Amino acid sequence: MQFDRQITGSLAYDAVARALHWLMALLILAAFTLGLLVDSFPKSWEYPVVEIHKVIGISILVLVTVRLGWRVAHRPPPAIPVGPLLDALSRMGHLALYMLMVAVPVLGLVYAVLRGQGIDFGIFAISPIIEGNRAVARPYREVHELAAYALVGLAGLHMLAALWHHFIRRDGVLRRMIPRLGRSPT
Repeated sequence: MQFDRQITGSLAYDAVARALHWLMALLILAAFTLGLLVDSFPKSWEYPVVEIHKVIGISILVLVTVRLGWRVAHRPPPAIPVGPLLDALSRMGHLALYMLMVAVPVLGLVYAVLRGQGIDFGIFAISPIIEGNRAVARPYREVHELAAYALVGLAGLHMLAALWHHFIRRDGVLRRMIPRLGRSPT
């Protein structure tokens, strides 16, 4: 493929952007999986599983902030044009992904605070800041869960679009975000 040779140059994302992308993908998948399966674990595991879920959520929020800062400070490579409609859908999809990557953990933190929960980081803990109120907290939990489903669903569409670009269009879009793993940059 002639085009693939170009992808490793100016059209590829830098190593930091790629690392942040894949690390966040793994953390989102881990948080979602823990959130889905928390009731499947023995009751004695509920506290550590929920705390790990919260710490991962906070990590996602920190990393999305770092990722946005990196994107502002380091211009991304030029987009590979695929047509006006698909270009617009891509921009809207990415914007929605970023909004959900912020909204889901924020809603989770609001729920935890309103529920009267602290956050246990293992080496230190943050105590609850208010008395919990289940009735007030419940709608935030429901919106947090719905937003998490939307995030994972949109991420799934994002993955399918990348695979479509790679296997159907063969335009190199997926290669822009795949780590080089020791390959020569040229």
